[in-house]
Amino acid sequence: MPDNRPVKIRTLSLLALVLLLCLAGCGQAWEATVVAPDGSAFPVDSKVLASLAGFAEEGQDLPLEWVLWTAGHRVIERLIVSEPEGARHEFDWAAVASDAWWGKDGKLSIGGESFPVSHLEIKPPLLLEQVEADITDIAPTVAVALGLPFPAQATGQALKAPPASHVLLLFLDGFGYVRYVEARDAGLIPNLAALDEPLVGLTVYPPCTNVASAALLTGAPPEVNGVDQRGIRKTEVETLFDVASAAGRQVVAVEGEALAFNLRNSAMQLSGDRDGNGSTDDNVLANALAVLDEGMPDLFYVHFHGIDDAGHTYGPNAPEEEAVIRQVDAAVGQLLAALPADTLIVIFADHGMHRVEPALSVAEGEEGRLGNHGNLIERDMFIPIFVAAK
Repeated sequence: MPDNRPVKIRTLSLLALVLLLCLAGCGQAWEATVVAPDGSAFPVDSKVLASLAGFAEEGQDLPLEWVLWTAGHRVIERLIVSEPEGARHEFDWAAVASDAWWGKDGKLSIGGESFPVSHLEIKPPLLLEQVEADITDIAPTVAVALGLPFPAQATGQALKAPPASHVLLLFLDGFGYVRYVEARDAGLIPNLAALDEPLVGLTVYPPCTNVASAALLTGAPPEVNGVDQRGIRKTEVETLFDVASAAGRQVVAVEGEALAFNLRNSAMQLSGDRDGNGSTDDNVLANALAVLDEGMPDLFYVHFHGIDDAGHTYGPNAPEEEAVIRQVDAAVGQLLAALPADTLIVIFADHGMHRVEPALSVAEGEEGRLGNHGNLIERDMFIPIFVAAK
């Protein structure tokens, strides 16, 4: 009679292996909850992380901010993490935002420390209660002023503004709301300070020039216009320039030495550093004034890059950055003085800037730079939006 014991042993071994694999798989199942801004529960599990995997570098964990933004959080001051066994951790978000990750195993890694999570709570800054506008409101505001339809996918709302024959869109790159208040109080910006107080506005995530440019031109957030990461320089969604051009309006854009975002359907002029002084802002100003000498366009877009450049290089509040803020304010004064009557003026920033300690600049890929932006923090996310008439 044949001995079936080896077969039985192999069968039992295979069954045991399958059981172990099943148990291991079951052990990987996890779920946590993020408290949304309205107090509701936003469940997070491995499927949610998988749906956001495109926002992570290949082979790396997902930046925690992407989960928090998806849960509806626009700006964060403090993060409170509860573990399944009840332990709690509280973080100053500005201090850890660039080193906070959610792993596929369900664990968080924040500031080099790893732990399981069951519950996340967010405390926003008090300034969030004063928000009156959004960067997506700019395109609808201009459209109403010029008697044009909104861009097709716009979700923003028109801000209070009178109708006008012309509109100036004045883009102050990197001049966030917090920095505006500091500069105003320090007497650095007499021309801007002479205007009515700006609206407290919010930009989009990630707060960087290309993503914010898409939002302001389409009137739609990143999940609608498709520009949701750094490096994407165009949108297929209809823009304010498309609408104005289709209506036969003249659209002129004066930029720095390169485009951060495609400005289709505009007569676009780049402004290189012709005098070699390390800045394009004086060249932007000269080109903008030359346009005005020939006649104010229906829609005029002027982009100063200097505050952002100085903020990256020297950090916010550095003497060199303050000098650039003074120069940009003086340029703003010259432009406003040269505008014709019946012009609506919309002045805004795309994002703010936070200081980076030298040791962290290498980790953030910004070696040698002392300022950066891109996080859901007060200095990066709040922007000023001026709406004035001449």
